[in-house]
Amino acid sequence: ANDMKVWNWFLVLMSGVILAGSLYAVLKHWQYDFIDPNIAQMMKQDVNDAQVKQLIEQAIQDNNPEDARMYLSIAKTFGYAIKPEDYAAQLAELDSPYNQAKRTLNDFTTGFIDGKGESGVGVAGAITSDFTVVGDVRDLWEQYQLYAQGKPVNELIVALAGVGVGLTAATIVSAGSASPAKGGVSTAKLATRAGNLTPGFQKVLIKQAGDVFDYKSFLVVAKVEKSMDGIRSAAVRAYNPAALKSLQNTTDSLNTIRKSSSTADAIHMMKYVDNADDLVQLEKITVKYGSQTKGIVKVLGKGALRSVKVLRKTTELMIGLIASLISGLASLVSTYNLIRTSKRALTKAV
Repeated sequence: ANDMKVWNWFLVLMSGVILAGSLYAVLKHWQYDFIDPNIAQMMKQDVNDAQVKQLIEQAIQDNNPEDARMYLSIAKTFGYAIKPEDYAAQLAELDSPYNQAKRTLNDFTTGFIDGKGESGVGVAGAITSDFTVVGDVRDLWEQYQLYAQGKPVNELIVALAGVGVGLTAATIVSAGSASPAKGGVSTAKLATRAGNLTPGFQKVLIKQAGDVFDYKSFLVVAKVEKSMDGIRSAAVRAYNPAALKSLQNTTDSLNTIRKSSSTADAIHMMKYVDNADDLVQLEKITVKYGSQTKGIVKVLGKGALRSVKVLRKTTELMIGLIASLISGLASLVSTYNLIRTSKRALTKAV
C-alpha cells in the first residue's frame, strides 16, 4: 500500500511538471498575426453603384471637379456601373478657364495667408507659406498673441509650428534632406488647423512634437520678445533636433501619404487616424491606391484601417495544446488515484 501511495505521488508530481511545461510552451507560442483589410473585397461588398453616383454628383454640386474625377476613377477600378460620359458636360463646365482661374486665385491666396485650404490649390498655398517659414512664424505669432492675452492656446499648433521653424533651417543647411519631415509636419499642422485630427492622434503628436520643441518654455520666452523676429529666434532656441527620431517616423509616413495622394487628401484622411498603427495602415493603402484613397476611406470609414487579429496556428502551438490536454488528463487521473488510495488506507486503519 505504501509503495502504491508513493507511486501515485510520483505520478501526480510528474504529470504536474509536464502540465506546467506544456502550458509554458502554449504561452510561448501563443502569437497573433495582423491581417490587412481586403480593400477590394470591402469595396465590392459594402459599397454600391448608387452610393458612388451620389458622391460624384455631390462633388460636382460643390464645384469640386477633382473629387468628381476621383470617384469616377474609383468606379472604374472596382467595376461600378457608372458611365463617365454621363458627367462629361458638367465637368467641362467646372473646368472652364474662368472657373479654374477663380478657384485657383481664391484658394491659393486664402491658403497662403490664412494657412487653411480644402482644395489642392488652397493647400498648396498653405504649404508654400510653411516652406518659406512665413506660415510657421505666423502660427507661432497668432498663438503667442492668445497666450499674452491669457486666452487658450493650441499647444499642438505651437509645437508643430516650432518644429517647422527648426526643420526649415535644417532643410536649408542639409540641401533638402530634411524636407520629407518638413512636409509631414506641415501636413499635420494643416490637419490640426482644419480640425481633422482625432483626439487619439493629437495625443500622439503632442508627445512627439513636444519632445522636439519645448513649447511651454517657448511661450514664456516669446512673451519677452514681443516681435515676429523675436518669436522666430525664440523658436529656434526651443528646438531640439536630437529628439526628432520618433516624430520623424510619423512625419515620414505623413509625407508619403501626401505624396502618394495629395496634401489636401492627406489632411482630409487624418480624421480617420486614431493612432500610429492607423497611420501606417493608411500609408500602405495610399501607396497602393494613390489618389483614389480619400474616396475609398470615405466610403469604408475606419474599417479600411483596421487590421484583423488572427491566432497564428504554428506546429509548436498545436503540440503544446495537445501536450497540455494529455498532461492535464494525466494529472486528474493520478490525483484521483492518490485520493482513492489514501481513503482506502484510512478506512483500513479505522
